[in-house]
Amino acid sequence: MWNLEQLIQNQLKMKLKFNGFLVLLMVLLTQITFAQDRTVTGTVTDNTGMPIPGVNVLVKGSSTGTQTDFDGKFKIAATPGNFLVFSYIGMETTEVLASSTTLSVKMKDNSVQLEGVVVTALGITREKKSLGYATQEISGADLNPGATTGNFLNDLSGKAAGVSIKRNNNFGGSTSIVSRGVKNLTGNNQMLIVVDGMPLNNSTTNQSNQSTGRGTQYDYGNAAMNVNPDDIESVNILKGAAASALYGWQAGNGVVMITTKKGKTKKGMGVTVSSEFTTGTVDKSTFPEFQDKYGAGYANYIDEDADGNLVAPTYDDASYGSPFDPNLNVLQWTAYTPYSDSYGKATPWIAGKDGPITFFDTANTFSNSVSFEDGNEKTNFVLNYNNLNQTGIMPNSEMKQNTMSIKVNHEFTDKLSTSVYANYLNSGTVGRNSTGYNDNIMSNFRQWWQTNVDLTQQKDVYFRSGGQNVTWNMLDPINGDYSPAYWDNPYFTRYQNFQSDNRNRFTGYAKVNYKFADWITASFRVSTDTYADLREERRANGSVAAEFGIARNDEKSGYQRQNINFSEQNYEGILSFKKNISEDISFSGLLGGNILRTSYTSILASTQGGLIVPKLYALTNSVDKVPFPLEADNQSGVNSVFGSASFGYKNFLYIDGTARLDDFSTLPYTDSDIWTMGVSGGFVFSSLIEQEWLSFGKLRGSFAENPQGNIALHSLEDTYTKYDPFGSNQLYALPTTLNNNQLKPVKTRTQEVGLELQFLDRRLGLDASLYKSLSSNQIFDVSYSTATGASKRFINSGSVENKGVELVLNATIVRSKDFTWDMFINWSKNENTVVELTEGIENLLIASYQGGITVNASVGEPYGTIKGTDYKYIDGQKVIGTNGYPILNTSTTNVIGNITPDWLGGVRNSFTYKNWQLGFLIDMQKGGDIWSLDQSYGQATGLYAEGAGLNDLGNPMRNTIANGGGVIHPGVQADGTPNTIRTAAPDQYGNIMGYRRAPNKAFVYDAGYVKLREANITFSMPAKYVEKMSLTDMKISLVGSNLWIIDKDLPYADPESGLSAGNLSNAYSVGSLPTTRNIGCNVTIKF
Repeated sequence: MWNLEQLIQNQLKMKLKFNGFLVLLMVLLTQITFAQDRTVTGTVTDNTGMPIPGVNVLVKGSSTGTQTDFDGKFKIAATPGNFLVFSYIGMETTEVLASSTTLSVKMKDNSVQLEGVVVTALGITREKKSLGYATQEISGADLNPGATTGNFLNDLSGKAAGVSIKRNNNFGGSTSIVSRGVKNLTGNNQMLIVVDGMPLNNSTTNQSNQSTGRGTQYDYGNAAMNVNPDDIESVNILKGAAASALYGWQAGNGVVMITTKKGKTKKGMGVTVSSEFTTGTVDKSTFPEFQDKYGAGYANYIDEDADGNLVAPTYDDASYGSPFDPNLNVLQWTAYTPYSDSYGKATPWIAGKDGPITFFDTANTFSNSVSFEDGNEKTNFVLNYNNLNQTGIMPNSEMKQNTMSIKVNHEFTDKLSTSVYANYLNSGTVGRNSTGYNDNIMSNFRQWWQTNVDLTQQKDVYFRSGGQNVTWNMLDPINGDYSPAYWDNPYFTRYQNFQSDNRNRFTGYAKVNYKFADWITASFRVSTDTYADLREERRANGSVAAEFGIARNDEKSGYQRQNINFSEQNYEGILSFKKNISEDISFSGLLGGNILRTSYTSILASTQGGLIVPKLYALTNSVDKVPFPLEADNQSGVNSVFGSASFGYKNFLYIDGTARLDDFSTLPYTDSDIWTMGVSGGFVFSSLIEQEWLSFGKLRGSFAENPQGNIALHSLEDTYTKYDPFGSNQLYALPTTLNNNQLKPVKTRTQEVGLELQFLDRRLGLDASLYKSLSSNQIFDVSYSTATGASKRFINSGSVENKGVELVLNATIVRSKDFTWDMFINWSKNENTVVELTEGIENLLIASYQGGITVNASVGEPYGTIKGTDYKYIDGQKVIGTNGYPILNTSTTNVIGNITPDWLGGVRNSFTYKNWQLGFLIDMQKGGDIWSLDQSYGQATGLYAEGAGLNDLGNPMRNTIANGGGVIHPGVQADGTPNTIRTAAPDQYGNIMGYRRAPNKAFVYDAGYVKLREANITFSMPAKYVEKMSLTDMKISLVGSNLWIIDKDLPYADPESGLSAGNLSNAYSVGSLPTTRNIGCNVTIKF
């Protein structure tokens, strides 16, 4: 019995041990199971329940990370014991234990963090709330949501308050970017472009007379157009002088700070592929509407040959001739070339079926890019490649561009890190459009055209003849002279007289950071920007004689080439300090130095007298002796030291001070130093006001004094100009304007105050700035004693004032779970005044133009006063003479307009509904004037529809007076009574309208506009479909730019279509290309 009981007890003990072992085994298995990674999914929302896309999700203590998608959803591998860290700008960082496989994370706003950080001068990252000056940040996504333009500066238009972007319609043309008005009357006013703290050359190297529209010149663009938009993470606009003071003389006009993308920390390499195709068609509101009632001639006549055949006056480049009559058969230019279907035949006297609008092609742009990025806790990199291929609306125009860049960041230790960036670009362009008046197809179409000419027939005879210059504008076909009188066949011009250019450019930097302690860091950076250009211009045998080559003689054929080499190096060292002096007082500062070395060389050479062998474009193929080339070899340097100090008190009161000393090689050795100084402060009053309706509030103010760029090279000492020798005697001459070794750069003093407000959980915000600047020591020439052998001399004198207001508003009008409507508005008004010039001078001539107008700087007026002939007035009414024509005030000093606009503005809307996003931008300019040479000539030559209509009697206005023609101009006669006299000889060109009887004033137009600048519709593929395709993201977009000119005053042209970048970019409308409406599709995938 006892044995049985003992046996049972032993059995129970063994069972208990086994059960304990099983429990222990299960616990161990559970721990092992839970220690393994499993997929954790979830959604991140803000305090209103709205999903937050782009939140960084990181497994704490590891490099494993991801980002939330468009719907705020994420998926990540983590163990139950891991903490997930959620971070997002403007929200408090949140840590959540991954104990469940499904998480719902709500992030809280941080009013201070919501101001975020921005990149300031020298690439330094600062808290926006601590800044005492105006900045405006634009993300890379917002920069280019529309169709690709090929020039990132164009994408800034309408998006930054106080920044005037003047694009033009030239193929591959330049863009002007000016902040807060013209400060330098005769110098550079363009903003400085900076990439990751590295200044980038943005010069425009067109020929000197290209900007005044003389003609036979090209716009070769500006250097900033080489920036690849795919590289841009964000752009921060530094508009005030205090904001850019650390750049000293380079940044007196403000700074465009570009931050490039860097590789993101994630698991596995990320690849982004983007492909975009856009097509561009002519906006017909920017091209003439031609009349179809009258044909070739300057008056109502048709010639007759010896056989009694009627012959059109092909030598007249006007359309004020005989009325069209389909029953009248006339020998036209087509009758005199065997390459025409109408050779030897008279054809009906009717308007050309295919007018100049048919000359334009459809412009196509292909942009394909691929990006690779990867990163971990120590290293990240991003590698980008972009291929851009554009064809223009002009025949035989194409631009090809390949860009490759790489950026690597690496931490060797906790103290030592480095950053390297390199960008290589190769571009080639063929067939840029000629600009200006002479030898420009657009001037031909807009000013001197025959409406009976059919462009398709011109195209046919050009190709059938094997490329001969068979033109509509034959000199004397009746007597067998078929050569061009004034104008070539436009297809001959495009395919034979074309230009080409190539550029190779490398930009890059290497930066090393070493942290000596938590509060002090040293950095050293070396950067370079180099490019080599080759530009070739051709004029084929058989062309109309036009200005060409170095001597600008009238040449019927020729070849010109220019080689340009540019190189700029910066060597920069900085010590950065950041330390809390006490619990309440924070300090940050820096001390640094920069060594800048710049080299520019150019050789411009051309043939003279024509080409010996047709189509052989070489300098040795010159009929006459090749003239001496124009050579430039400019070497300059600037050594600089700088420093800044910033103090903060309890995170609500801030003050900054900045100083920089630049030592110029271009100034006299004994007086070559110039200071830049700035001070600014900010008061975050919202930290002291605890109100739910006030999310953020700050007052700021600043003062700065800075040089406005450098002075022109070689302007201190007189240099000789080399001329072709006379026999064996070499010829040299001093310039007619003497230089001045006492010149100093223009200097600007600026004051600024601002207010920043955010309300209602940041659904409504305002950023307002008031500023005033005075730019003194202007540089210009004045009359000088001719006893010196010259007539003028450069001096420092005069001042220009700019004052204005800038407003930036943001509003979230609707915000719900599925739908959001955000609006961003910017508006700015700048008042520019020429305060003084020098004693005895009240007006400074800036430029003269074809047509007799000038652009000036006049004391008491804004920069850009347009002067020319005007009407005579009685009590504000135009005075009409006894012949029915206006009586003119023929003085060329009448003020007839001004190029400075009244204000600029932009309204950007963004609508989001689930996976759909719609955005569009309205861009506006109010006021400013532009003078049109096209209208001055084109009205006189009878091209336009309004010049061939009916008068008040219901008769054709071009009829003779006896036949009820003519018009009655509004105004009064000399005795003050209303005018009742009809224009005399209305059947002859220019007697009703145009330059012959009207003053310059008649062709001044308001340069304002309202444009639908860009629009896009984007669909983000839902995550469940993206995962099935083994992708991480996929977006499809319809994009568009220049879609609609809602309102403008300038007839038949875009008021933005200037000649090139620079101070005179928007003064003069002549022979410009029409604007293109661009619509396309973009597909972006990530995996």
